[in-house]
Amino acid sequence: MKKIVFNLMLLMISMGMSAQRITRQYNNVSFSAALKDLNAKQDKYVINFVYDELEDFRVTKSIRNQSVPDAIMQLIGFYPIKMTQMDNIIVVECTQKASAKMIGRIVDKHSRPVDFANVALLNVRDSSFITGGVTNENGQFVIPCEARKAIVKVSCVGYQTASHLYETGKIGNITLHENTVNLKGVTIRAIRNSFKMGKEGLMVNIENSDLAKIGTATDILRELPRVDVGSDGTVNVFAKGTPLIYINNKQVRSNTELEQLKSNEVKSVELITAPGAKYDATVQSVIRIKTIKKQGEGWSGENYAQTSYNKYWAGYEDLELGYHTDKLEVFGEAWLISMPHSFENTLTNQLNGSKEITVVQACPMAYRTKSSDAKVGFDYTFDESNSLGMTYEYDDATGKGYTLNNYQEIFENGERIGYIDRFLDERTDFGPTQNLNAFFLGKIGKLGIDFNGTYVSKKQSRDMSSTETSDDVESRNVHTRNDQHSKMLAGKLMFSYPIWKGSLHIGTELTSSQIKGSYVNEEGLVDASNTEIKERNLAGFAEYAMPLGDLSLHAGLRYEHVWSDYYSFGEWQEEPSRKYSNWYPAISLSWNKNKWSATLACTNKTKRPNYSSLRNEVQYDNRYLYEGGNPYLRPCVISNIDLNVVYKWLSLNAGYNYIDKPIIWTSTLYHGKDIIFQRSLNFSNDQDLYASLVAEPRFGWYNPMFEIDYSQTFLSTAGFDIEGIASKPSFRLRCNNRFDISKTIKAYLNMKYRTSVHDGLQYTKPYSQMDIRLSKTFCKEAWQISLFANDLFRQSKERWTTYGSRTSITKNCYEYYRCVGLVVRYRFNTANSKYKGIGAGNAEKNRL
Repeated sequence: MKKIVFNLMLLMISMGMSAQRITRQYNNVSFSAALKDLNAKQDKYVINFVYDELEDFRVTKSIRNQSVPDAIMQLIGFYPIKMTQMDNIIVVECTQKASAKMIGRIVDKHSRPVDFANVALLNVRDSSFITGGVTNENGQFVIPCEARKAIVKVSCVGYQTASHLYETGKIGNITLHENTVNLKGVTIRAIRNSFKMGKEGLMVNIENSDLAKIGTATDILRELPRVDVGSDGTVNVFAKGTPLIYINNKQVRSNTELEQLKSNEVKSVELITAPGAKYDATVQSVIRIKTIKKQGEGWSGENYAQTSYNKYWAGYEDLELGYHTDKLEVFGEAWLISMPHSFENTLTNQLNGSKEITVVQACPMAYRTKSSDAKVGFDYTFDESNSLGMTYEYDDATGKGYTLNNYQEIFENGERIGYIDRFLDERTDFGPTQNLNAFFLGKIGKLGIDFNGTYVSKKQSRDMSSTETSDDVESRNVHTRNDQHSKMLAGKLMFSYPIWKGSLHIGTELTSSQIKGSYVNEEGLVDASNTEIKERNLAGFAEYAMPLGDLSLHAGLRYEHVWSDYYSFGEWQEEPSRKYSNWYPAISLSWNKNKWSATLACTNKTKRPNYSSLRNEVQYDNRYLYEGGNPYLRPCVISNIDLNVVYKWLSLNAGYNYIDKPIIWTSTLYHGKDIIFQRSLNFSNDQDLYASLVAEPRFGWYNPMFEIDYSQTFLSTAGFDIEGIASKPSFRLRCNNRFDISKTIKAYLNMKYRTSVHDGLQYTKPYSQMDIRLSKTFCKEAWQISLFANDLFRQSKERWTTYGSRTSITKNCYEYYRCVGLVVRYRFNTANSKYKGIGAGNAEKNRL
């Protein structure tokens, strides 16, 4: 596999280097001479023109890495000249046929050229307009004219208008004098639509909007409709779960990447709620962030520091350094994180086995996470269509774990029978995690080529020691250890080509994963396990998009063949090992007219169990609660219909899901004993309805966003000894308020409220949250300082009850979301990364 990836990279590089580009400098030469030079410097095109017709037109241009047609268009500028291309034949001609020309040059009082000045030729008798033109960068103009004489009227912003009578021909220089009148500022006001339908989903323009000043890409996502960002930076899309996020086609693998992207560098964000066939079949939502193209050379850097306080202090420090040239970009980044985690947590477990047992457990928790991460990479651009690059990322977390004291009260048939003091010591190491990504993006003629290769290695381990002391029941000492090592190698190759009225994309993606895990309990209370899963996924896909007037059609088909081999203590297990071959069609129809746009999409997707759910171990939590995996889990199939409608600043999204064999986290009795056993199971089917209405009007300095979301789940528990809860609708209300206090000071007040949720086997109580933020920029936005306070009224709590087979678990937890914090950012000579890799096996990395 590594040889294949390497050879493909060499092939792509050789293809890219064959592309023919032009770099030339022309200083006050005739247009004919420039075309003759372009024709001689390349052999891909034949340029036809009449030399004498274009000889009087003078050009001063710097052409860098342009195709021949683009170079000619750059030479034409505002001249009355047109270019016609027929395959490899280019015809250049003057559009105004005349036997004579008015030829001259506009300069200021210091004899410097005045570019982009308007030159009008007026009739000598009545000053009526005959024809006109615009000066080039050297102040020159050439205007074909049949009249023997004409009034030449020259105007340009910042200069006094000049008018003189000339005979047609070469008239020399015309000098303009500066206008000494101070002009008052002119303000042009217009209302830009908040939303529009992009190629794949809902497009939100960020450039030149209020959100460009909000801070980071994470802050932008917090303000977007149907997107929810948690206090830890995790992103979720309403009714679609965790999305894949891309910045300029490069997948975001860490929340810190969103923090590192400055909001005024973002051009647009596209929210895709019905991804097509080119995405993995498990992907249900995608967020694509496109940045503003900037030119920058030399060194650039950024230092980002954040501190916050809830019950403990937290800190985050990021340092980024890069070197940019016209073609090469080399960059590196390092960050340190020290993050406290604290919980006020109460669990109530109820089971109806040989007895009715209730266990009330108070388990307050506090621990600190420390991690250090680094990333290096490069990007080399051959020309505007061909580039390649590579990144390597190393993550390691240390000091991850906690010690805590808690207690349990045990009731049997309503009577208290025991009290247990518990001391728990847990040490977890996440790392190292290594991620290598390489890409090539190229074009040969009309054929587009997009290749990505990815390698991921991830390790983690956990040691847990529990001491349970009681005068009423048996005292215990419990020691466990868990280790896991995951590896993945993936490659994705896609071609694009224009066919008929549309564009065809075809490609293939190959993923190979290996996951090893072991679990040991010294006391033998639960069985030891040693598992290995080897999984390969071979996919092929094709998509075709075609405009049909106000309509556009997008159709695609994806095929995935998956081999999964399951081993226990080194022996292959037949029943958990499976093969799958599935087709996943996707079709959408879009309509755009005036201020209206709409998209109706139908897709088939799948959801595969993550590898931790497939483990064969049983984890000891306490004497009445175990949890574990289920190697017999099977993927579920999700059929979706999704509708998006946009009108001005209003947006509606509605849809329906039918899920065959949904994967649900639930609980049963462990081998009939008085012990709750939590794991995932495949149920019969699930049906979901959802709708979301968003309004984002504009009132000058005040910019609100109002959102109301509806969802309802209908889970079938037929064939299971589990009684689901009644299906009831759930609503979520959001009100985000942005205030433009001045050009450099912004304020934000965000509020949200969710009603209770009846979701299959889980009932969740209502919650609400209010956040405020004040941001100030200095020194032309090189410095930015932000103050924030989250969860002002301490109402963002996790409170739910899950129901299983003769069991239930209730959680009442507050995780100290309420905090105050300060962010300081400094940047110098910044230029956006050119890196265009999107990675391969992106959905598989999430499963790891």
